[in-house]
Amino acid sequence: MLSKPSDYIEAGFTVELEDNLKELFNSTATIKSIQKGTTLLRQGEMPSSLYYIHKGIVRGYYIDDTGNDVTKCFACETEFACAEGLLRNGETSFSVESLEDSMCVVIPYDSIKQGMKKSSQMKVIFDNYIKKILVSTLNREKALLMKDALDRYIEFKKEYSSLEGRISQVYIASYIGVRASSLSRIKRTMRAE
Repeated sequence: MLSKPSDYIEAGFTVELEDNLKELFNSTATIKSIQKGTTLLRQGEMPSSLYYIHKGIVRGYYIDDTGNDVTKCFACETEFACAEGLLRNGETSFSVESLEDSMCVVIPYDSIKQGMKKSSQMKVIFDNYIKKILVSTLNREKALLMKDALDRYIEFKKEYSSLEGRISQVYIASYIGVRASSLSRIKRTMRAE
């Protein structure tokens, strides 16, 4: 049974954490139940913690000058959310909200930074995570610049195959850069082929 923050991280990554990391996570991280619709981080706030998602989905989104939100990314089980503060200092450039009732391990950035100084295992975990973010960002950038809406939807289905039935079509449309009505047409076209 999972009871401590380190238990959740070990189960998600299928790894045995070094004792010093277990101690660090268990003394500084918390396990938190988050209701659907909860904003974990608001654009412009100073972030302080990383969320490891054990159960649920979160969405990162920007608010434009006219108050519209544009979906940046999704994260679900065994992934992290709110990592921007690890990559750069200052206010966050986007908001993060829970799209489902979720269970997360909330890890203060200071603990992660401290762990990276003490543990090569921690460095490997977060180096791999940063690489994953970079590859995903590069793929998304290429899709937005080089592909049409149909191909962007196909890319979404590949990257987030397990999430489509769990996420509102409005958010999927926003993520691929179209209106919800355009996404409906794309889906009809795909069914007709």
